[in-house]
Amino acid sequence: MELIDTRGRVETPERVAFRYQLAGPGRRAAAWGVDLIGRGLILILLAVLVALTGVFGLSAAEAASGVFLIAVFTTVWIYPIFFEIVLAGRTPGKLLFGLRVVREDGSPARPPDLVLRNLARAVDLLPFLFGVGLLSILLDKKMRRIGDLVGGTVVIVEERSRMGSDFVLEPPVTEEERQTLPARVALSPREITIIEDFLRRRKKFAPARIEELAALCGPQIGQRTGIEADSWERVLLLAYARATGRDR
Repeated sequence: MELIDTRGRVETPERVAFRYQLAGPGRRAAAWGVDLIGRGLILILLAVLVALTGVFGLSAAEAASGVFLIAVFTTVWIYPIFFEIVLAGRTPGKLLFGLRVVREDGSPARPPDLVLRNLARAVDLLPFLFGVGLLSILLDKKMRRIGDLVGGTVVIVEERSRMGSDFVLEPPVTEEERQTLPARVALSPREITIIEDFLRRRKKFAPARIEELAALCGPQIGQRTGIEADSWERVLLLAYARATGRDR
């Protein structure tokens, strides 16, 4: 039996490929445990509210029943949806363990994707404690639970070098280059991810290989944005710098 490949591969229409690290069940379970603690804190907060319900003239039984239903709904459904939308594909647990939910093509997950993957959690929970979800993760090549299959998402491990740190554009954009750049450069999230990955890793390659890789998508981006430079590598750097506001 072959081991599950924990690397996902995406190939763009320009035939540029990049890989990302898929999150396995162990790390996802640990993140879920942290979120379980977060849910517990919410329950404690709601329990405090129960103690204050006498102000509204409710009996203890009525208050406890109502708060229990609210707590279940909030912690099971609202908690993951809220945080994954607000934190761009991450809950507090995922943030702690360096996980993020993205679309299968590696681009940022959209709110509808995140809502769908969490609504399908009801199926993943069957028959108990994510039995179906765990089986799906173990059998699927991209380690997706049912919710991910429905939402078109995957859970990835963010590279530590990218988390909480930035990288320097080398060489930086000159004033002369800045004057020739268009007022606005629109790149898709996937294009920004690909170019940033290329700029981070290019030092590992020889100059000829760097330009060969840049030529895979540099001409298309240069033609679309109107950016010109003495190399395709420079075209990609300038496009990325203007699109992300890092040209100053």
